[in-house]
Order: sequence, then structure tokens, then C-alpha cells
Amino acid sequence: MLHIIAFAAIGIVVGYFIGQNTKGLVPIIIAGLVGAFVPGLLIHTSTSAASKYGSLVVAIIGALVLSYLGKMIFAPKKA
Repeated sequence: MLHIIAFAAIGIVVGYFIGQNTKGLVPIIIAGLVGAFVPGLLIHTSTSAASKYGSLVVAIIGALVLSYLGKMIFAPKKA
């Protein structure tokens, strides 16, 4: 249960910082949430108890990647 809260916090924080000063902030935060949940839960449920903290690292990497892709897609380009 605590990992789900951590995945949500990671996704929101990463999405917010990557989407800062853009008009497409909400979709970027949602992309960060998805990027944290999907790989984080996959690793969390498929590994042993000793490597559960690895799922947090994977969640951070996934949130960074999807938030950046969301920024490229949803944030309007400056002229």
C-alpha cells in the first residue's frame, strides 16, 4: 500500500517539475503518474521482497521518460 502512495507522489512531483512554466501542465502530470505506476507496479509485483526499493527507482525513471515525452507532445512550442 505504501508503494502505491510513493508511486503517486513520484509521478506528481516529476510531472510538475518537468511541466513547470508550460500551458500543458495537467497532461504532463498525468503522464508522470502513468510513467511511475506502470513500471513501478510491474517491478514491485514481480520481484522478491529484498528488491522492492528497485521498483521506486524504476518508477522515477518511468516518470521522467513519460513526463518528458508528454512535455514534447502537449506543451506548445515557443516561437
